[in-house]
Amino acid sequence: MFTAQFSEFSYGYALTDNILHCGFPYTPQAPVFPSLIAEGSSGGFDVRIPLYPVPMFLQFKVPQIMRRASGKMPRTFFPPYLRMHLRTRRPNQHQLLLDWEGSGHITRYATPDFWRTRELDESFSKGSVHLQSYYIRPGSLGPLEEKPHCLAYRQGRDEFWICSEPKKLEGHFAAEVFAREIGRGIAEARRREPLEFLQTLAEEIAEATRSRVPQLDSPLVRSQGEPHRPPSQGKAPADAEAETPTVYRRLIRAAREVAYMAQIRLGCTLAITGRDK
Repeated sequence: MFTAQFSEFSYGYALTDNILHCGFPYTPQAPVFPSLIAEGSSGGFDVRIPLYPVPMFLQFKVPQIMRRASGKMPRTFFPPYLRMHLRTRRPNQHQLLLDWEGSGHITRYATPDFWRTRELDESFSKGSVHLQSYYIRPGSLGPLEEKPHCLAYRQGRDEFWICSEPKKLEGHFAAEVFAREIGRGIAEARRREPLEFLQTLAEEIAEATRSRVPQLDSPLVRSQGEPHRPPSQGKAPADAEAETPTVYRRLIRAAREVAYMAQIRLGCTLAITGRDK
């Protein structure tokens, strides 16, 4: 057994960068990553929250390389193969993500179809890390007992097995399949005012995780003395220009807040895609 030559952080960085700059096929625009929105933004350029937003939550996983056969796998599943671990001990993160997905949010484990640094470098330079990754729904695994569990897969094959069973997962998890699911979500999205959308999403995360992470209090934007007020209509140009920086500051603050909540409470990186009409 060997660990991948790169860290979860390195993979997550490469995957995020390639999604941000290249986007997914079948989707109208590349996602926004609220965690990358800068405090010093001016004019709202790097906020760009779509008017019809679709949030998606990704938990990055890097695999181990298994070079010997395992009694926990079918005899037809020959080594070498890759294996990613799931966190099911208390606190049961898999159950948390399963519940979060069940509430209607796009939630995925993201894992690469490679394990060498050379492969990561080559994929990154081609802008294809996100296309050479798999996106597994927590719901495809279902509830799991609080004991060690992992998913096994072989390079180049969109086929996953739960090692502890063993049980083959139903469905397909390649980037193209995930992209089509995102596209359907975008087509069905409803219009949301960006600031209200971000604040509501942060509140939903806080509420969903309150019993599991009770020691964390959510410093939500609305509770910090700046109640949500959508931009006023019919103002004179001078007044509108004076209000704009405040609106953008609130957007940036709310975006960074919800990114923090997703990472700390769900263990996921948040990306927001969608459309503007």
